[in-house]
Amino acid sequence: MFDKALRIEGGPDWHHFHVYTDSALVAVLLVAALLVAILLASAICYYVTRAVMLMIVGRLARQERHKWLRAAERHKVFHRLAPLVPAAIIYAAGPLISGLTFPLIAALGHPLAILAACYMVYTVLRAALAFLDSVSERYSHFPSANERPIKSFLQVATIVLYVIALIVLTSVLLERSPAYFLTGLSAMTALLIIIFRDSLLGFVASIQLAAYDMLRVGDWIEVPGFVADGTVIDIALNTIKVQNFDNSIVMLPSYVLLTNSVKNWRGMTESGGRRVKHAIHFDADTVRFPDEALLAQLRSDIDQPLAALMPDNGQRHTNLGLYRRYLSAHFRDHPAVRHDMPLVIRQLQSSHAVVALEIFLYLNETRWEQYENLQSDMLDHAYGLVPLFGLRCWQEQRPPAGRP
Repeated sequence: MFDKALRIEGGPDWHHFHVYTDSALVAVLLVAALLVAILLASAICYYVTRAVMLMIVGRLARQERHKWLRAAERHKVFHRLAPLVPAAIIYAAGPLISGLTFPLIAALGHPLAILAACYMVYTVLRAALAFLDSVSERYSHFPSANERPIKSFLQVATIVLYVIALIVLTSVLLERSPAYFLTGLSAMTALLIIIFRDSLLGFVASIQLAAYDMLRVGDWIEVPGFVADGTVIDIALNTIKVQNFDNSIVMLPSYVLLTNSVKNWRGMTESGGRRVKHAIHFDADTVRFPDEALLAQLRSDIDQPLAALMPDNGQRHTNLGLYRRYLSAHFRDHPAVRHDMPLVIRQLQSSHAVVALEIFLYLNETRWEQYENLQSDMLDHAYGLVPLFGLRCWQEQRPPAGRP
């Protein structure tokens, strides 16, 4: 009677065997036990694999030389790999379920195996994306991270991973070889170029920007025509994010920096000298040779010896010439002026009854607020000395109100 209730027959090599029963109750119990065994095996293997893998990774990550592994652990790369084991068990159990004589349950075997395969692809994709995030985090601690950003390259890798995952998923669902879809993909190259035009242009631009060290995070840039005048805060595959000095954010396409003129102030920051270039305009009628009264006033009021301001070429000196030489001597003694960079006080091309004197020098302060304060103090001093030398700044004569 027991033989009729349950009979097991094996193949010649016992790689395959069949279970027969004449009892409906025994058949139901066997099928239920099989399904429960598959679920229990999946759950037990998941938790055991996860615990063992995380324990090993945790011990290795605590070592100082395994900083990359520590970053991968923080981004849960190995947590996302653990579901591969139960998915593989369910995938392997698919043909076993399909061999059952229960029509409804047997019909679920093949779809269940396909879903398990799709889930394995999804799991590997999630783990790969987390790994790219860990690479980005670890690379950000390198000294060259700002000089050679890799965010654009990681974004390209992300796109490639999504494309590969899409091809594999499609091949699994349609049960075709991935080579079949790759052949069709080559025929769609022109369409893909149109769809991913900005990404391709951005990728090429990112390579050139990185290869020639044209842009770094933290650089102050100006891009005419795009209202971009501020600090670069992010370099991505398709966009460059710039924070203007009014705290507005401008998003620039990456290829714009190669096709348009861009002013990068990094050289000024690295040199440690920031330029002051300012023109003072004088009324030409006030330029004259100084008399004894003016010379006596200058001797008593200025902090430079008057003899040091006199030209040594035998030429007579004007009050404008004395003013120019005084400013030159004063700025050369200023502690904030760079003495290893040009310092010139020169006359510009005159227009009508106007004489222009230009101050050209470099300060050792590159920070914006401190630089503006220093520049303003120095120019205030320059303007305050104008009446002392008998000069008058030129002002445009406007007709009184009500007159044409």
